[in-house]
Amino acid sequence: MNNEKEGKRIALYATNDILEICEQDIEKSNSKNRSHFICKAVKFYHCYINKDLTDSVLTPAFETVVDARLNLAEDRIAQIIFKLAVEMAYTMNILAGAFELDPDKIERMKYRVQHEVKAINGSINLEDIIRYQNGE
Repeated sequence: MNNEKEGKRIALYATNDILEICEQDIEKSNSKNRSHFICKAVKFYHCYINKDLTDSVLTPAFETVVDARLNLAEDRIAQIIFKLAVEMAYTMNILAGAFELDPDKIERMKYRVQHEVKAINGSINLEDIIRYQNGE
């Protein structure tokens, strides 16, 4: 007949500052009263001082959850990069068909663009590119 709601009344000695801390934090901890708050605090402290015991259980579970989240993010990023590569190939094919460009000029432009993208940390602005191409 022992369940969680049954309890045992005990005498507890606590200083006034500890009792004041209890009163201040009862609401923050979603406790019903001071006794409930103290029970929650004791359970928390028990977990804290026995953290070496819980690490063997929590760490693998936590790692599994983090790995799953990272794999999901990695898959999403890979899909986005693939879509971006398709769009780039599409754009390059249109440009290659529309213009006859000198291979040497293309190599120089590729070198310049690589350094420019590094310098601006990938923040490409179409207006700036148009001004550059128009000699401004």
